[in-house]
Amino acid sequence: MTNRNALLVGSLPFLHEKDAMTKAIQILGDSLFALPDGEIGEKSEAYPNGNRSAWIMSIIDSCKEDKENWDTIDIGERSESGFPSDYKHVTKLRAKHRASDIDPYLNFGYLDAFKQSYPIFQELREKYNISDVKFQVGIPTGLAIGFFMLGRLDAFRYQEAFNRRLAYEVNEIVKIAGDDVVIQIEGSAEVALAEQLPKVLVKVAVNSLLGLVEKLDPTVNIGLHLCWGDLNNKALTHAKTLDKMVYLTNKLLQKWPTHYKLAYIHFPLAEAYVPPTLDEHYYKPLKYVHLPEDVRFVAGFIHEGRNLEELSKILKILDTTRGQKVDIACSCGLGRRSPEVATYLLEMTKLLLETKDENAL
Repeated sequence: MTNRNALLVGSLPFLHEKDAMTKAIQILGDSLFALPDGEIGEKSEAYPNGNRSAWIMSIIDSCKEDKENWDTIDIGERSESGFPSDYKHVTKLRAKHRASDIDPYLNFGYLDAFKQSYPIFQELREKYNISDVKFQVGIPTGLAIGFFMLGRLDAFRYQEAFNRRLAYEVNEIVKIAGDDVVIQIEGSAEVALAEQLPKVLVKVAVNSLLGLVEKLDPTVNIGLHLCWGDLNNKALTHAKTLDKMVYLTNKLLQKWPTHYKLAYIHFPLAEAYVPPTLDEHYYKPLKYVHLPEDVRFVAGFIHEGRNLEELSKILKILDTTRGQKVDIACSCGLGRRSPEVATYLLEMTKLLLETKDENAL
């Protein structure tokens, strides 16, 4: 890799999707290899930052209103933003149909959002002359939706059905955009499982991810966002080392179906509001991630809790550890930050890209 690029993981805390994409392009331009729409959606009193920013609640709400097919068993607690107040107080539902029969009653909204945002993206790409940038759509796995929406046991029961619906929405997107779209699979549930389970059972997390991948159109471009989770700017998973994440990644790559294109893997190196460490030893396991040459390694370490000098130090450590220039990102979407902090982080990303000669190997 000769050039260093940037990734925006997903959500952005701006006015609407067009505003989010415009700001990202104006600051980062074609240093992005893909551009998300900011995942904002409709703003309301219930969702002042947009209903898509609180993605799982948006899905839960749409199902909760369908009382013929879903029961509400716990109303949970919500913060002012519309998010659950914490990981333990999420609204829980129960399906009135078996997993084999639930498909007609599912709509996760990713196809609908794509249809609204993709034409705006095309217009902006032409306006700003960034023809090589693809459109990016982030989706969770069926297991992630289930863990939040149904609870742990039913999450496994309905995982396959949820993956079928996610795959349907993605495959319809691919019919429209073809090679012009990157589907980013977000593995927060699988990272949490990998951290909790002994290594011999990490295959459960691997199979969860592949269970979705193998339902997708084989022509799709896939990115993978490994995720600590980020609810109200607090992580779901806290890990003292990167060992389990590296182990999960290598096991996944060993089983990755060769007819599916993996474009990148994004590694979170900060936990929500907790900034990335300056301890060089922490990053050592990343040396042993065995990526194919054509798969981008994206380091998610850019954080408002570190200044430019500190972030440049971490970047140099990462380049040295990987033996190449790594691509750069924040650890998760920025929808839980203020617009001012998000803009600062976009500008910090640009400054780090401009220091590439100092960090050249």
